[in-house]
Amino acid sequence: MSSPSPPPSRNICHCLCRKRGRAPMEEGTRKRPWSDLPPEILSMIGNRLCTRMDVLRFRSICSSFRSSIPAPRPWFPFRIPRVQRSTLFLKKTTVYALETPGGAATGPGRARWVLKLEETELGHMRMLSVFSRWRIRPSPRKFPMTFDFLQYRIVELCRGYFLDRGIGGLGQRYWGWWSDQNIFGLNAVMHPDCCVWSDLDQCSVYFIDEEGRLAYWKYGDENGSLVDDPKGGFYEDIAVYEGEVCVVDKLGSVSQLDSSFRLRSISAGPCGFSGGDYWKHLVVSSGDLYVVDRHERSFRTPEFRAYRLDRQCGRWEEVSSLGNSAFFICDDCSFAVAAPEFAGCKGDCIYYKDRRSCWTPSPIENFLVFGLAERTTQVGGRLPGGRF
Repeated sequence: MSSPSPPPSRNICHCLCRKRGRAPMEEGTRKRPWSDLPPEILSMIGNRLCTRMDVLRFRSICSSFRSSIPAPRPWFPFRIPRVQRSTLFLKKTTVYALETPGGAATGPGRARWVLKLEETELGHMRMLSVFSRWRIRPSPRKFPMTFDFLQYRIVELCRGYFLDRGIGGLGQRYWGWWSDQNIFGLNAVMHPDCCVWSDLDQCSVYFIDEEGRLAYWKYGDENGSLVDDPKGGFYEDIAVYEGEVCVVDKLGSVSQLDSSFRLRSISAGPCGFSGGDYWKHLVVSSGDLYVVDRHERSFRTPEFRAYRLDRQCGRWEEVSSLGNSAFFICDDCSFAVAAPEFAGCKGDCIYYKDRRSCWTPSPIENFLVFGLAERTTQVGGRLPGGRF
């Protein structure tokens, strides 16, 4: 939530009073500051905030706002016991759009950064690459060391979750290629995705295990459980769409998990191509569900195709253009943005990381841009990173 809007000007108050049949505000009437709101009103407002960042911004306004609600509780990472014979930790990342103080002068949204933060066990935040779980260290040049939430407007774009065997900076990749980098893990979602004031006992965690099977863990259970699935799994991505958990398998079939932990198909057939060189990603954009089909070929840049779910007909339709939207294919949670709102962002494009940069110890991560209509790939840039 942005900072509270300033009190209405005298002209606006004059119009509102005249419309309601009351005398306009006198010139000498003193306007009360927002800090004079009664504590019970401030508490009601604060308890309706849903995200950690909204709470932090609310509490940063003044001392009366800060004392009206407590600081958000540091939940993550938290321990999930004995899932697949191993203790795992659920970690959370959040992608934000950060508007710089000069953004208003250059047009709406044109001076924005995309920022990805991870909550740590101490309640602090650390900055990660948008596309992966690389920690960015040191910070990029000209990047502010501190943020004044009254000067910076910050909007949450998406939340991502993953399971890892380590609580700190060291982790393990499940497929055995890395042992000292916490950049890989098991994709997961929380459902319902609770607000900052919710209790964990209201949530369940759903994830794709190392063998591609769908599993879940309910708060308070001693063990995680596998979803009864006659197809045997081979799932590649998981997301929440219209309040329901959805998964896509290697063949392009998308299923939805109901409250009884049973899977049902949400389309008449699969979408995209199948095979060892194809990877599926789920993206929610403007209320629609997309499957992005990524074709990896040896020593060649990947190609992409995008399919949108037609809910009325129950089938997938290949789209030739994303319009002004830009898709970001990421490890934790892929997402879409309106390209005109971000400086330098191109519409009708798919942004993704160059996987070849994962096989070198360089602290630099490359990302590429695929134009869906032109079917061409351009080098997007290089992101700074760092070892944990």
